[in-house]
Amino acid sequence: MKSYRTLAFKELLAQKMTSFLILAAIILSTAMTTVIGQSAGVLSAMRQQQAIALGGDRYATFVQMNEEQTEALQNDPRLSYTGVSVSLGTVELSRALHLDLIEFRDGSGEIFPSFTRLREGRLPERAMEIALPEDALRLMGVEGKVGDTITLTAAKTLRHGVETEELTYQANFILTGITESNYMGYAAGIICGIVGEGTAEQVLPDSYIYYLVDIRTSEKGAFQDTMDDLVSRLHVHELDTIYNVTYLRALGIPYDEEAADTEVSDQGFPFLTAAGLLAGTLVLLAAGLVIYNILKIAVSKRIRQFGTLRAMGGEKGQLYAIVTTEILLLCIGGIPAGMLLGMFSAEGILSAAAGMLSPDIFLVNDTAQLKRLIAENSGGKGLFLALSAVITLGFALIAALPAARSAANVPPVVAISHTDTRVRRRGRKVKRIRSFEAYYARLNLKRNRGRTAITILSLVMSITVFIALQSFVSLLNTAGSLEEAHLGDYSVINETVGFTPEILEELEQNENVEAAAALQLSIYLQNDENRIEEMALDFSLQPGETFQVAGLSGLYMDKFFKAQLTKEQLEALKAGEGCVIRNPVPFAYDGKQVPRTGIRAGETIHAGGKEIPVLYVLDDYGGYISIGSSGFVNGVQMIVNNGLYTELTGKSVYEEILPVLKKDADRKAFDTMLEELSRRIPGTSCLSFEQTDKQLEESFAQIKMLAWGLILFIGLIGLLNIVNTVYTNIHTRINEIGTQRAIGMSVGSLYRTFLWEGVYYGLIAAILGCAAGYICTVFVQAAAQEELSLAPLPFLPMVQATALSITACLAATCIPLRKIAGMSIVGAIENLE
Repeated sequence: MKSYRTLAFKELLAQKMTSFLILAAIILSTAMTTVIGQSAGVLSAMRQQQAIALGGDRYATFVQMNEEQTEALQNDPRLSYTGVSVSLGTVELSRALHLDLIEFRDGSGEIFPSFTRLREGRLPERAMEIALPEDALRLMGVEGKVGDTITLTAAKTLRHGVETEELTYQANFILTGITESNYMGYAAGIICGIVGEGTAEQVLPDSYIYYLVDIRTSEKGAFQDTMDDLVSRLHVHELDTIYNVTYLRALGIPYDEEAADTEVSDQGFPFLTAAGLLAGTLVLLAAGLVIYNILKIAVSKRIRQFGTLRAMGGEKGQLYAIVTTEILLLCIGGIPAGMLLGMFSAEGILSAAAGMLSPDIFLVNDTAQLKRLIAENSGGKGLFLALSAVITLGFALIAALPAARSAANVPPVVAISHTDTRVRRRGRKVKRIRSFEAYYARLNLKRNRGRTAITILSLVMSITVFIALQSFVSLLNTAGSLEEAHLGDYSVINETVGFTPEILEELEQNENVEAAAALQLSIYLQNDENRIEEMALDFSLQPGETFQVAGLSGLYMDKFFKAQLTKEQLEALKAGEGCVIRNPVPFAYDGKQVPRTGIRAGETIHAGGKEIPVLYVLDDYGGYISIGSSGFVNGVQMIVNNGLYTELTGKSVYEEILPVLKKDADRKAFDTMLEELSRRIPGTSCLSFEQTDKQLEESFAQIKMLAWGLILFIGLIGLLNIVNTVYTNIHTRINEIGTQRAIGMSVGSLYRTFLWEGVYYGLIAAILGCAAGYICTVFVQAAAQEELSLAPLPFLPMVQATALSITACLAATCIPLRKIAGMSIVGAIENLE
């Protein structure tokens, strides 16, 4: 023997089954880490494409910019993109929906693919040309064919700070294209129409032409600093910045929540990366446990051989080297094979899933283009592949160390005289054995508690991965922040005569309705003496301010104030024992701060002859209470419950009702009822959010399908690890099986014994794995919601994981048993491995 290390290679050839099982664990663990690396980029790209579909390929937008400010933004080197457009005002389609006319300049509309996707015709190129969505034409009652002349009456608001002036005009447009309906804007009450360049100059006075500038920064990490500097340097009002929060979160760009007017944080460690790391770590641990288990058994069987080597002069370090060399040799073959398997598996899963996806939702024209998008985002992972190899190698060596240490530390005399059988007598109670095979299986589990624990632990890891990963899927949804953008499934509005309490009760009692939110709103203007005549107040308003009273039902209050008010404050507000005040939004005119009314929490105000405690104060316009999409009116807004509203204003009718339907509701029957209500009460308009919710759900369903492909693949790796572990435990007991058969155990009894062991392995691991998976689910939900609370029990994944683990254990038991049971008794007893 030229070198003692040669013994490692010879042992691998001699112990073929042990070598194969360790090699399989290495290949599977490498494949898993490779799949994560290849797929993380694809899922991230899909998530970003979804965000672009929802809010455009922009980080933020500056509105109402003049030419000087626009030019400064276009020339700023910190901005990688600036797109300029002009708003021509809005056309009222209903009390809940408005058509927003936008003139995109120099092709800036390309960053809003959801607005510009054509059904027929072409996008406008010249002045007075227009492209309208299908739903806008339907709501206008116009058949709308390409080439028709469309007459629109629009209103454009000029805003200085929050002081407004409005221009109304009528113009004729040539319809050049019909775009696809986009229901995402329904929650905000906006549909987008596109006009050709030069239209603004023909229909608007110069004083009403101002610009919207969409921007992306060159450095993602410097986004907020750049925004703050631009706002300060260009004197941009706080109301004139709009953050594309959905896209910023998908890209992982940090932003100021207060400046973005959002309370949902998605900063810190990216959840998608956390999901990948968790899955990778758990499966690597499972693979490491398999390697440890196999090597521990193999070393214990070769303990006499190691003792002989020590007696011949072998050192501890040389024995360490033999075991680690065996692992290194297996890694040399297993890691490259695992990389190839992982790369081909990830590509196959994603490409197969892409064939079932809708290309439209990812803003591409066909499936081939979608596959190219996936391929582009799958490449360039060389660094991650190298990292995957290093991580797998490290876990394999760590798993081998205990076995190497065991081999090196046993004294030569003890090792040479080692006997595999140890008999320990413990005090036992006499019990009736109902099933000998089940009883014998339980004894086998207790016989080597360490090995049993390792086997079960490897199963637990795989089950935990399967359950925990499913909770991460929801974090891929960039539309999650938009799902609660509207309250209710419908918006039913009547600002002329309103809806009586009897109408509200009629809606609430409808068999399809689960609940209904109701809104009342009265706006009082100052007279020439700067006083409110209709409402007695104990404080004075500043010039130009209004006084507004909003009456909200309990469901409406939960929507707006549950996260802001304490439980006691919310109960007091619902009971009519206080109010929430929204102070006027501050603004400057000619560089000077305009005085505004300021009311503080804890004060008591007198309004309409009543003393009302102020429970909470809002100082911005986020979540402003208005009817439908009627917009923002500056002033003091007092929010109370419906009963107190009636006492203050003398009005009992509701201007807007928002029904929430039951899950099994008959929408057609409910639509028919609303049509009848509209005929019965003139001036009623109804808007359904069904298409909005459907489009949001579809935008996530495509990504969810991709993620599920990866989850199932990772689950398959876990199942293969289960097979590997149980197979090892059975295969290393061939001698014992031969002895049992020699003393009279039948083949059937042998099968039942080991099948019971498989059932016990699967059941115990399922219980522990489901518990660990649920704990992971709780922490995932806490990270997403920034609040630690119990998550809904993932019952279906738990049942699936339990069934899969038991099935895998039974399969792993039956496969080797079939071969072993067919061996001769003498051959089994004499088996060396």
